Amino acid sequence: MTDAERLLIERRRRGLAAWELAARASLCPTTYSKIENGHRPPTPDQKAAIARALGCEPEAIFQRVTV
Repeated sequence: MTDAERLLIERRRRGLAAWELAARASLCPTTYSKIENGHRPPTPDQKAAIARALGCEPEAIFQRVTV
């Protein structure tokens, strides 16, 4: 399973729309969409922000976490 697939599953599990998670993570919705669709890798800061917005640790979603 890819990081993007895990991210999609976790977002849906929490009942959030993509734009809602993007807002909670202070990301541009377009940037978030590219990350969730696997078209662009997130930066370490974006990984941390997304994980915070989901209420979990980055390692729960992303395979490689470097801060």
